[in-house]
Amino acid sequence: MKRLVFGLILLCIGTVAWPQRGKLMPVTSSSKKALALYNEAIRYYDAVHTDKAIEAFNDALGEDPDLFMANYHLALFFLMNESPDNFRRYSYAAVNCKAKLSEGEELLKEAIERLRRGHEDVTDIGRRLVDMYPGDPNTYNYLISFLSITGETEVMVETIKTALTVTRDPAPFYNQLGYAYLNLKQEDKAEEAFDRYIELDPKNPNVYDSKGDYFLYVKQYDKAYESYMKAHTMDPSFSEDKARMAQRLYEQEKGRRLQVIPM
Repeated sequence: MKRLVFGLILLCIGTVAWPQRGKLMPVTSSSKKALALYNEAIRYYDAVHTDKAIEAFNDALGEDPDLFMANYHLALFFLMNESPDNFRRYSYAAVNCKAKLSEGEELLKEAIERLRRGHEDVTDIGRRLVDMYPGDPNTYNYLISFLSITGETEVMVETIKTALTVTRDPAPFYNQLGYAYLNLKQEDKAEEAFDRYIELDPKNPNVYDSKGDYFLYVKQYDKAYESYMKAHTMDPSFSEDKARMAQRLYEQEKGRRLQVIPM
């Protein structure tokens, strides 16, 4: 279960695409259409619609193959999801980008270069980005992703809390906070974070998927099933396999059938 929770922390790390209070790290592109598609991808990623995000990132790269940040996000996603061929593909494109990058992008390029060489700890780069852009929640997300790779969950929690003080879109950070607390076995704090996530973004099916993960972790399998099914009802691409797993675990534990919600 710990491995599952750690993987879910990685999955839910996105990048905030909304206007923020502080100066934002520039994203370099030669194409306005590519930038628009990139921002669309970020919104999907932030809501944990990962398939749509990957498609939109690739559409952006179709408009501008040297859009570094699209290659960066895809490389990191596939690194975290243990897809080495895809990681090599997108990280190669990122480090061989010919565009003139912003200072922040150059630091992320250095991070990808080091990750390609097998160096797991690039948290120093994340901290430098936060120092450069302390009012940009995106830089906290970069640091959070690097901390997740090294497994520094307690530091990750503190970083998320700081990000919550600067972002105007706190919902995704509460999602991350919930999983981080689960990884620390602090179930009560995790539930508070997931409930806040639901309160802030109730129309997003992922909030119920995440609460389902919480219920699964604390072995309330019937509630996990109901939460997963709520997500699935809102968007059929969500949670079907998880709902079936929760149903199976409930029936194994209780020795009786769970009342099934029609899909």
